[in-house]
Amino acid sequence: MKEHFFSTLFLVTGLAVFCWDQYRLSAARYELAALQRATRRDPLTGLANRTGLADAWTQLAPLRPWVLVVDLDGFKPVNDTHGHAAGDIVLTAVAQRLRTVHGVAARLGGDEFAALLLDPNPAAAARQLAAAIATPVRLPSGIAVSVTASIGLAPAHPAGLAAALGDADAAMYRAKTTRTGVAAFDPLRDDHTTTDPRPTLRVRDLAPTLGVGR
Repeated sequence: MKEHFFSTLFLVTGLAVFCWDQYRLSAARYELAALQRATRRDPLTGLANRTGLADAWTQLAPLRPWVLVVDLDGFKPVNDTHGHAAGDIVLTAVAQRLRTVHGVAARLGGDEFAALLLDPNPAAAARQLAAAIATPVRLPSGIAVSVTASIGLAPAHPAGLAAALGDADAAMYRAKTTRTGVAAFDPLRDDHTTTDPRPTLRVRDLAPTLGVGR
């Protein structure tokens, strides 16, 4: 009788230890997956970051998405006048509007965003996005502030995401300097070597970190 009791106790204890180990393993896997997802997201806006954008490109490249680069105009005055908290609210609002695109949106850093666009009419989609971004944002104080966007778009590039981002960035710079709002990449008009006078990190500087040919 005692032998049966201890045998049963041993089996139950072993099963409990096994179940506990499995639980800890599952919890560790879940935490690792959550951490991996977090490393692919911008902590402020929740959009994909550069790593997340590169991952999305890997998945979407066979569909040949258009690449958009979005740079906010008038963001610095909002930051300077109303403070960084207000700037964060504006960035978050812009991110919400970027989520409406048919594809994947990302924040590259500062007030620069990008998107992989799966839309049959990318130019129209970019103009709609520009109009949405220009909608005023109301701050907790009740004050409404506005920013606009310069958007460059370029078709998928056979050399990969970095090359397509470079094309879209060159088009964006033309849209900004000509104040047209949206511009599609034109190799006869858009110069990749143009120096932007703004003291911010350029997308063309970020592009190599995304991995050419991905």
